[in-house]
Amino acid sequence: MKQVMEAKRENEAVSLISGISYANRICWFDATRRDRKMDVLCPKMRTGHAPCPGIVWVCGGGFYTTDRSVWIPQLVGYARAGYVVASIEYSLTSEYHFPDPLIDCKEAIRYLRAHADAFCLDASRIFIMGESAGGTLASLTGVTNGRPEFEKGDFLEFSSDVAGVVDFYGVTQFPPHPVRHGGNLPYWTTEAFVGAHYGPAEADAASAASYISAKTPPFMILHGTEDQTVDIAQSRSFYEKLTAAGVRAEYLELQGASHGDDAFYQPAVEQKILDFLASV
Repeated sequence: MKQVMEAKRENEAVSLISGISYANRICWFDATRRDRKMDVLCPKMRTGHAPCPGIVWVCGGGFYTTDRSVWIPQLVGYARAGYVVASIEYSLTSEYHFPDPLIDCKEAIRYLRAHADAFCLDASRIFIMGESAGGTLASLTGVTNGRPEFEKGDFLEFSSDVAGVVDFYGVTQFPPHPVRHGGNLPYWTTEAFVGAHYGPAEADAASAASYISAKTPPFMILHGTEDQTVDIAQSRSFYEKLTAAGVRAEYLELQGASHGDDAFYQPAVEQKILDFLASV
């Protein structure tokens, strides 16, 4: 059957640019080096395109594994809504611990600002989002806006500050000591991230709740009521601390949702996040 139609252009075509190296790190017992990479979703036709706000996405994985590509299908909606989306790799606890993953997040943001024209990126409006361990790092990135001790690597002439944060069920306050019995998070997960046999000072240094200040950007926090991995009390407490400090914060609690649940990636939830980003 032959047909002729005129298609209404409702969606802009989006390109996936995969495997962009944004940093290079020492690895394997300080003997070799490995690139840190990102995948970027951006407008396919970029010549003459108006700049788009950006989202840096940080995948979870208990701080010991991650995959920059696994959430790309769930991130396409944000790209179609007009955002440049960069999903990043970061240092893992097989070789590193805090603050190295945070330093990576900040260098990725500086890289994007340094190459904003290549991606049609509005460098003045970059947000960070992450889930689980990625939510921890996204939160840490936001609350440490303007903290020079975490600025290392290349593109230091550019800012790593973000305009806002979306935290999906991340850890925002580590326990003062590794919890070897009971608790939601395995002690080896927190100990590998914070440092071996850590104490209260090290726990606070790796906790987003410790850095809340007047420079803290707006936050949106999401958590499920049936999360058995990260205690929902983390997000409830963090929200209260943000609002008590005068920081704009929104908290969305999903009834019946577990850790990493598909509920967080439904169109209605995506729209609430887009509404939050547009309002910042």
